[in-house]
Amino acid sequence: MAPEIADNAGVKYSDYNLIAALNSVLSIVYNTLSSSSNDLLTEETTITLTDGKAALPEDFLSVVNVRGGNYVLTPQSKSKDVDEYTYRIRGNNIYSTNSTLKLAYKPYFVEVTYDTMETALILPNYFSELLKKYTVITLVGGINKQDSTIVSQVTQDVYKLTSGREYSGIEITPAWRI
Repeated sequence: MAPEIADNAGVKYSDYNLIAALNSVLSIVYNTLSSSSNDLLTEETTITLTDGKAALPEDFLSVVNVRGGNYVLTPQSKSKDVDEYTYRIRGNNIYSTNSTLKLAYKPYFVEVTYDTMETALILPNYFSELLKKYTVITLVGGINKQDSTIVSQVTQDVYKLTSGREYSGIEITPAWRI
């Protein structure tokens, strides 16, 4: 995020300030993507159940789908027991009568720290300009993630970047025939 011109009188920020600003912006981006139907943040894992119970992944936020064998399982209500076609999530555990489950889920945002700065983000590279732009705005203006204006702007830009990407290769069939 170095400026184009080397300005000796320019404002300098500590690593802590840069990381805090980046985390504020990343939190908004992740929350926006997690609440959308976009699959950019979707993770998949296979879970082995013991006695019908297994722990959810540490970064679990919400379910996209659960597969047991060749079936997509449905969530079970509290009043009924789970069977081979259903699952239940209670606390940090998932319950089912299947021995293994394939879980597709949305992860929550784990903040970047000084030690994890070298770790690649799940986000694709085309998010880099958006992250730079709003991190600088956050640093210069002192805006925090509670400010509704910045949240609204980031959310709009995320939707612009990601809308329709999963359908870009699908040809639309006309509603009429010749």
